Amino acid sequence: MAAYIDRDRFTRDLTGETFDFRNHKTDDPVLARGFELPPGSPAWDRQQLWDAVDKSEIATKHLSRTGEVRLRSGAQLAKHYVFALPKDAQITDAQRIEMARQHIQEQFTDNGLACQWAIHMQAGNPHLHALVTTRRLGREGFDKHKATDLNPDFARKNGKGFVSAQDRISEKWEAFQNRYFEERELDLRVDPCGVVSQLHEGKARHIEASWKTAENEARLEDARQTAVVEPQTILEKLTVRQCLFTERELHAVLKKAGLEDMAEREAAKQRVLSCPECVKLYDGEGQETGLYTSTHVRAEERAILELTDRKMREAGGQASEHARRQALSRKTLDPEQREAFDVMTAANRLCVIQGRAGAGKSYTMGAARDAFEVDGWRVVGVAPTNTVSRDMHTDGFREASTVHAELLRQEKARTNPRSRVKAWDRKTVVFVAEAAMLDNRTMHRLLEQADVSGAKVVMIGDDAQLASIQRGGMYSEIRQKTDHALISLVRRQKQDWMRQASMDLADGKIKEAMTAYREHGCIKALGRPIEALLQDWKRDIGRNPDVNRFIYAGINTKVNRINDDCSKIMREMGMVRGGITYDCEKGEKKFQQTIGVGDRIQFNATAKSIDKNLINGNFGTVQKQSQEQIEVKLDSGAIVSFDPQEYKGFALGYAGTVYKGQGKTQTDVYALHGVTWNSRTTYVGATRHKGDFTLYVDNERVKSFEQLTRSMSRSQDRISTLGYLDEHQANQVKERGRDRDGPAGTLPGWSRAEEPSLDAPKPEIDPERLRAARETRERQERLTNPEKAREHIQTKARELRENITARDKHKVAMEKMQPGSLDYRAAVKKLARVKGKVQEAGLALGKSCKELAETLGRETIKAEVAKVLGLEKAGVVMQRCGLEKAVKNQIKGMGYDR
Repeated sequence: MAAYIDRDRFTRDLTGETFDFRNHKTDDPVLARGFELPPGSPAWDRQQLWDAVDKSEIATKHLSRTGEVRLRSGAQLAKHYVFALPKDAQITDAQRIEMARQHIQEQFTDNGLACQWAIHMQAGNPHLHALVTTRRLGREGFDKHKATDLNPDFARKNGKGFVSAQDRISEKWEAFQNRYFEERELDLRVDPCGVVSQLHEGKARHIEASWKTAENEARLEDARQTAVVEPQTILEKLTVRQCLFTERELHAVLKKAGLEDMAEREAAKQRVLSCPECVKLYDGEGQETGLYTSTHVRAEERAILELTDRKMREAGGQASEHARRQALSRKTLDPEQREAFDVMTAANRLCVIQGRAGAGKSYTMGAARDAFEVDGWRVVGVAPTNTVSRDMHTDGFREASTVHAELLRQEKARTNPRSRVKAWDRKTVVFVAEAAMLDNRTMHRLLEQADVSGAKVVMIGDDAQLASIQRGGMYSEIRQKTDHALISLVRRQKQDWMRQASMDLADGKIKEAMTAYREHGCIKALGRPIEALLQDWKRDIGRNPDVNRFIYAGINTKVNRINDDCSKIMREMGMVRGGITYDCEKGEKKFQQTIGVGDRIQFNATAKSIDKNLINGNFGTVQKQSQEQIEVKLDSGAIVSFDPQEYKGFALGYAGTVYKGQGKTQTDVYALHGVTWNSRTTYVGATRHKGDFTLYVDNERVKSFEQLTRSMSRSQDRISTLGYLDEHQANQVKERGRDRDGPAGTLPGWSRAEEPSLDAPKPEIDPERLRAARETRERQERLTNPEKAREHIQTKARELRENITARDKHKVAMEKMQPGSLDYRAAVKKLARVKGKVQEAGLALGKSCKELAETLGRETIKAEVAKVLGLEKAGVVMQRCGLEKAVKNQIKGMGYDR
């Protein structure tokens, strides 16, 4: 294979065989060829490398016993990859070569593997061949163990092995190309993966009438039929991880679905765009944006906002003044934190605290938690990840778990009367940490559970940090509608310039923040960034081994390599004793790592059935070990023991991805720049430290500081569709624009400041001030305009009537239920909520009657109420608001509660 991809002559020393492809006739000439060795490896040529590969696979026991040279059973000399290169005319041959070299370095040589490569320019199909070693190459030659952590995932079906769908090699190549195009401002993107899985044909593609080829053709035909007949399926694929899509993205998905013919693909695209479930979006002026979504996405987002509105209308939720004073006596809060504390403990059932990284969100949340506990509330803490939920437990939450686990418990408590789980009620407050990481489905489930139970919800998050993987973006919408506060002053970093840099990162000013770090010598651009990082880490460990340090890398392959190297350094320095090689797992990935006593390890899977502390995200230090048992002291102080043959969800814990860091604080941070860094990962990775932060950059891939900041500023915002208009709303805007002078207007009830714009960022406007200004304006209109006043009175009266009707219907339904049954108990709780709404509606109507008495007069107000509720109930309303003298016993039984 080495001779074939190079179109050259090669002799295998082990067998004496010679392979010569110099005169090979082919339609894919070689554009370029190369040979890459990892840093610090022997200065071998190609012949020496592959001879050493042969020797590493020789069956040594058989050789010593018989003198016969042969390879061991199951030997694998190398892995052969083929990567499709862009064939677009905008890409030059020099750029194809540059892409090949950079990706090979990033994917293979940076991970310790040697690689021989060549680019073949087949007509219409330029591609890269990469022949990669299976073992890491170091100063002393090949490792004893193969680099299994870099292997794709394998599975078996019908007795045959295949590469599973979890393999991410193609995804990494796609991400690399898209980043390359973006950095060079090329209007190109890689088409998404196909919507239908196919069988791997292998040699079968050259066999006439192969069953595999026939099966793949049948699958593609099914996909084509799906694209043609079922546009809803295409819509679901487009919106599973994002709310919006473009015609270009739709075009690419249809192509991957098997519609190769342009006319057929265009017809299918029009069917998707014209189907009832597809929604075309417009900006605030009613102009087309080129963006689309689905009715399901819009309905889901509207349902979330409807639940938000209902929570905002609920009464109560405040902590007593006594409890607030007692909680504040235990903590010292600055003005920003005090404002956030006031919002959390005020009379609301839903509020949001926007807190920048390192600004003291957890500290302030602890003060609010104390206040509610003093008042006897049940306090529940939830978070999207185990790491953050455990931190909440450490910070003082008696009940803390992941959002998904808590919602599952609550849903079971509602449906199972024998469940021992205590259901939320109106005396429960739920604190949601890192709420911006919730996807829309989970957000809807959370608010729905709070709506049913009446619990108060306090969301704490930062929408500039890492978002959900699935479709999300509703945290920002909720924040704009509810009572909220902002904690922006950074406290985590000690130096003023670092705090300012963190605030710049929060505001999206990546270049300004990175400029500050560069000026203070915290950005190191080198040819071998991993080696430089490890040298600095080793130096710092020697100076002060007790400091909490952590290394961030972009992808798991680099994480595993850095972890292995850190463990070796610790062993060389005498801080780690011994070492046993264990089989480890992270998700679907399986790999081996050598771990000794004193090594830091992290847990990547939860197994509470083995030990309650075996939780994904926990870190600790190995105390004792054997092949059958590992004992670890967690950072929390707890001791956990497990059998590594039974539980394999652990690995070395010196380094991790940025996703491991959200919600955590470390003293010193070492960060390795890579392709996964964007505006969100930069913000999270560069704000975890209390002490020092150093960013290590490969100057062979990143040629300038401008290129670095541009790549780190890439946006991956997951905005909702509610900032846009649908076709009906856009037509209303245009009609209003034609009915008056000036630019096109807005929908009724919309203020210009609330309108989103596609071409400009959403302005920073305080929703509370907007709401207060709108209410003041509307109140002034009612006081001066009798017609507006009468409309307002009738509206409030209708709201009261609707709530009374709903209450009466619910009472009738309850009469048919069995007392004590699950449905009856749920109905009792609902009745309490309905009565509360009747009371609120009655109070709101009485307040409006009293406010407008001078504008309309008492008799007019009574007449307007009577039009809706009848004369008798209108009299009760007048008496309750003090506009008529009450007659003894007249109010009792008049249809709504006091």
